[in-house]
Amino acid sequence: MTKCSGTSPCLYCSRNHKSCVFVRPPSRTPLTRKNLEELENRCANLERLLQKLNPDVDIERALRTMKTSGKSNESSPGVQWYSEPTRENAPSADKFEWNESPMTSPSQTDDLDGMASLPTGSTGSGYLGNSSGSHLLRTISNLLPGYPVPENSPRVPSATKELSISANLSNTVVLESLVDSYFMFYNPSYPILHEKTFRRQYQSRAEIDACSRWHLIFHIVLAIGEWILAGGPETEQSRYYIAARSRMSMRMLESGTLLTVQAFLLMGNYLQKRNRPNTGYNFIGIAYRMALGLGLHREPPAVTSNDTLMHEQRRIVWWIIYCFDSGLSLTTGRPTTISNSFIETRFPRNIDDSSCSMNSPLPEPTNKTTTYSAISAQARLAIIGNMVYSDVVGAPNEKSFNPSISRSLDHQLQAWKLSLPDYFTSQDIPRWFRGPRAIVCWKEQNLQMMLWWGTQRLCKFPQDSEEAFVMCQNAALKTIQSITIFCVDQADALHTGLSWYATYFLFQAAIVLSIHHLKPCQPTDTGLAAVHQELSVSSFSKSCDCLASLSQNNKAAARCLEVLNRIRDRSQPAQSLSTHIEDSELNSHPDTAQQPTTLENTDVHSTNYEIDPSLQIFFQGTSWNNEIFEGLQGFPGTNEVGLFDYIPENSFDAHVIPDWSTDSGLGPT
Repeated sequence: MTKCSGTSPCLYCSRNHKSCVFVRPPSRTPLTRKNLEELENRCANLERLLQKLNPDVDIERALRTMKTSGKSNESSPGVQWYSEPTRENAPSADKFEWNESPMTSPSQTDDLDGMASLPTGSTGSGYLGNSSGSHLLRTISNLLPGYPVPENSPRVPSATKELSISANLSNTVVLESLVDSYFMFYNPSYPILHEKTFRRQYQSRAEIDACSRWHLIFHIVLAIGEWILAGGPETEQSRYYIAARSRMSMRMLESGTLLTVQAFLLMGNYLQKRNRPNTGYNFIGIAYRMALGLGLHREPPAVTSNDTLMHEQRRIVWWIIYCFDSGLSLTTGRPTTISNSFIETRFPRNIDDSSCSMNSPLPEPTNKTTTYSAISAQARLAIIGNMVYSDVVGAPNEKSFNPSISRSLDHQLQAWKLSLPDYFTSQDIPRWFRGPRAIVCWKEQNLQMMLWWGTQRLCKFPQDSEEAFVMCQNAALKTIQSITIFCVDQADALHTGLSWYATYFLFQAAIVLSIHHLKPCQPTDTGLAAVHQELSVSSFSKSCDCLASLSQNNKAAARCLEVLNRIRDRSQPAQSLSTHIEDSELNSHPDTAQQPTTLENTDVHSTNYEIDPSLQIFFQGTSWNNEIFEGLQGFPGTNEVGLFDYIPENSFDAHVIPDWSTDSGLGPT
């Protein structure tokens, strides 16, 4: 410090040619007893407030963490989303490991896929098996492109997403709109919560103990409502999800209650929908284990004389767990967890409980639509779905297969459909039931398609394979027709949650149609084949148009549309060439034309892409080559290449795995 002469610049700085900066003495708070007591009281009040908002937080530990992170931040310039692991700590031992810990990098959230239907440039996605899209596409490198977004393109926030930014937990209008959204659009498909009970507790939530698990459920309800109502921000940016997550701790596993099971179920399904499939899978697995501990798989004792709504709620929660497990198994290609051999819990009944409390006697079933109409039908469908997966879709190739198994399962699907109440086919239904009904019907059509696709893989004789081919194609055509008509006629009912299902089922069906015309096939009826070809082209075009409409508010639909457009643009010349080659091969190797390519003979390390399980098997035995998808990447992180690590792609050192892209999953620039 140099004494200043008072001029600007001062004499000293002028003489020594230095910059003259005058710094006034810093303002300091007087260190008096009064000021010290005020600060101590303020700190104590803030600690009490923090403890009330999050009873499980360890304040001292959190402060130590902040000090540590603060020092590391000071030593590195700029803002870092996350640190990259070194060569030594890069995961390599267990190839199925994955990491979906809280992510704040925009590129990371773009690369995830709760549908397990789209590939990405990242590596770890967990194990994805025979019915998953990754498995379907494993034989074609970089098959599915990412939606091309320029690296420097700005993120334009949707006007509707301002709801989540401006909202806060004290805004009653916002909270009530999110609760209404949950019970109007989500609960009719999966009635995990009893609406009247929840709303009564919501009105008196200030009186509920701060440590109660009800607050966790409350916040995840808000997060689901936000996602459905406005699309919602990314998972890690949702204030409601963050509030719910902050209330989860190991203490939840130290006691078993129905409330805790419901919390894990809601969190698991929400995370799957928000592109955190492995985390959601684990939460639903915890809910299943806890449900067994509570005996939800058994009928409550002595309920014949006093069957209450509480008993029925236990049954409903159990069958929702069953449906979630069945659906996730088919989506990810992982074995089903629940066996039918030990279940005695009755199926949910179609009752109107709008005026009942949890202790009320169980009302008589009704023939009108209720909150439980969809789950009652879906629970019965999930039973068949598990058999389809275990007996056909997930069966090993070496297994001796009898096609009558598939015919029997198809008959069961038809019988299930015929047994549905009239309100599943009637046009005169409440508006709120359109979505839940559509989801159940699309699930049945998808199951039928996957049944016959799996049958094709296992058939040993040409006539059986052709039967499976026709049945699979018909199921795909029905799926496309059902979804495209719904999206046009019921556009006002297409909320975010329903769009999620429409995109998933529509994309799979369109892929099946396109792949059927890329696989070697010798139809016995050429006239019928020509009709199928015409129907396929028309349906494929409808799928593209529908996805284009859905893509306005759905990133996954935009990526799926990019895939279908690439297929449509290049399929004609590719098909002409493949037909010529296949005809030559048929003449020289007539016994091999009908045998599908098995994955066991494929070197899973020879490709540098990963794909969703339920798509990959569709591309076995096709004539497509890698250059069709050259340079296209960036799909959500459900990929599988024999490596089972599931970690953010940017966490890899390019020198450790040189064949993998680490460009944040964006398209070519």
